[in-house]
Amino acid sequence: MKKTTSILLFSAVIFSFLIGSTAQSTSILAATQATIRRVDGATGADTGACGTAAQPCKTIQGAINIAANGDTILVAAGTYQDNESCLDGAPAVVCLINRHLTILGGYTNTNWNAANPTANPTIIDGQNVRRVIQFWGIDSSSASLIIQGLTIRNGYFQGASSGGTGQTFAFGGGMLADRGLLVARDMIFENNTAVGGNTSSAYGGAGSGGGLALRANPAGTTLENILFENNEARGGTGPTRGGLAVGGGLYTFDAQLSGSNLTFINNQAIAGSGNGSGTVDGLKADAQGGGAAFQVNSVVNLQNITATGNQAIGGDAPNGDAGGAFGGGIFTELATVTLENINIRENSSTGGDGQNPNKDGSLGEGGGLSLSHSNTTINRATIMNNSTKGGDGTIYEGASGGGGVYSERFSGNTTTIFINTIIGSNTANTGSGSGVGGGGGGYFVNGDDVTLLHTTLANNQIDASGMQGSGIVVINSGSVTLSESIVANHAIDNAIYAQGNNSVSLTNNLFNNNNQDTGGGGTFTGTGSIFSGNPNFVSPGSPSYNFHIGAGSAAINQANGTGTAVDVDNHSRSAFGAPDVGADEYAPIILTVTPGDGSLTLFWNADVALLAGLDHYEIVVSQAGGASPPNEGPSPINAGANTTFSLTGLTNNANYTITIQARNSSNGLIASSNTLVIFPTDDLIFIPSILR
Repeated sequence: MKKTTSILLFSAVIFSFLIGSTAQSTSILAATQATIRRVDGATGADTGACGTAAQPCKTIQGAINIAANGDTILVAAGTYQDNESCLDGAPAVVCLINRHLTILGGYTNTNWNAANPTANPTIIDGQNVRRVIQFWGIDSSSASLIIQGLTIRNGYFQGASSGGTGQTFAFGGGMLADRGLLVARDMIFENNTAVGGNTSSAYGGAGSGGGLALRANPAGTTLENILFENNEARGGTGPTRGGLAVGGGLYTFDAQLSGSNLTFINNQAIAGSGNGSGTVDGLKADAQGGGAAFQVNSVVNLQNITATGNQAIGGDAPNGDAGGAFGGGIFTELATVTLENINIRENSSTGGDGQNPNKDGSLGEGGGLSLSHSNTTINRATIMNNSTKGGDGTIYEGASGGGGVYSERFSGNTTTIFINTIIGSNTANTGSGSGVGGGGGGYFVNGDDVTLLHTTLANNQIDASGMQGSGIVVINSGSVTLSESIVANHAIDNAIYAQGNNSVSLTNNLFNNNNQDTGGGGTFTGTGSIFSGNPNFVSPGSPSYNFHIGAGSAAINQANGTGTAVDVDNHSRSAFGAPDVGADEYAPIILTVTPGDGSLTLFWNADVALLAGLDHYEIVVSQAGGASPPNEGPSPINAGANTTFSLTGLTNNANYTITIQARNSSNGLIASSNTLVIFPTDDLIFIPSILR
């Protein structure tokens, strides 16, 4: 199951494409004073010096054409469907070449002071015949765009049917941003498509970045509060093989990107088909990153990411080797990627169907994530209920690996690190045909160097025959370090399978209810640190897939020197004594207290999923000798269903010890919070003036 790294040729093609783009150089003249220009499609007109409140422009392009660098363009609610000829004659609704501008949506022609994109939707629509926005700079400093509060909809860009790859490849159906600095906030990219050309040459054109494509963008490029929904990257057809499909929602190449609050829903990367051998220059018609793909020198740092319902589908080859599918949710290759607080659920990767005379055709890898030759760090992640499947073959079936995660490294020294991660209820299945194997319902490690710290790996599945490692598979000189983790409920084969030239290092892990914990002939160290017991997951089955641990879990207080301060939910690992193993820290109630003059104000955050039968809370409070008890009554104090409470009549600077208890209707104890010792005070914080 060793795939040819598809990006080696692809990267050279894109570099030449970037260098060979239209060689025009527009000089940039700094505006002496920024101007606000307004656009209203209903009442405006692109005449004269339009853009005032009294005389807005009619089109966004009309305002751009008369704007100076540094100007801000305010766009009123409405749908904008204009047709501009951009670079090389490519059609787009909006074209920005070597410009420094700000475009803001969500206004009305009666209120240009406050934007509300929800109430006043501002839509730029490509009508499924043209790209929505093309943004281009001759170098990284010659163009910048701040864009906020708009919907990019129904964009379409297709590569040519002939010519070089620079013509047959397609990038950014909704928006293509080359080289310039892009800052996009509060945006929606929906129903956009990038399609490679259908060619008569050896292979079809590639389609990349159905919603948004970023290429060679400098540091400072930022995406915040962005929804990518129902976008598609699709490869074109070709006689020998189909075209690649990369990044259904978002694609980056050699870009430096940071951002937060990105959501990818129901995006697709669908590779093209071909009737020949299915292979050209070692590449097959692969699909990579149904939701997003980060490639070739991209440096990506993102927080708060959700990817659900995205698909990567390999191209068909009825007379040869079909294409593989890598990363239904997210795909990385030759990149440096840091992701924090991510939720990857119900994504899928499915290899194409073909004859498959070779065993490496129509692979399905990484239903949730596929990581290739990348330095990747992921913290606080939920990778749940994803699936991968090899394609059907008349000779060989497509192999499948990593229902949740697939990672590979065949050269170099990149590493993959997961911290505070739940990998649960993921599935890997092969296609139909003669068996070639696979496995790793949770995680397939192919030559990579992987660290898993505070991971919960549970309830992952594989086919009943021909596959290994319901939880993890390690092959091709790979290594896995697994520490302070839970491995549970893997019913087929081994929970962790390592071939003979591979290694697995285990430190203080809870194994429970696996068909067999380890196997495969690889080198396992630290098996003596394995302990057993029921992790007592709250509700691990469908539809909840809740792998938080409940009261009485064998994982509670069993971790040693973990080096991570919080868990998958950002709860403190020190609030209840020794940390817990696995991704989740048992923290049903977290108490915080704010001191005041003779008073303490209590706040507690309760996870009601862990508090079955909750009827009311009680405040258990005691005070140091000589201190006054609270006016609210003797301890324990019934707080009802409240999660805030004030204690008054207290003695300043005397210690009070406080715990919150959850109780049922019979006053039985369900769970307790952390215990705090704190004192009220009338002291004021004084900050002296700075003397100069």
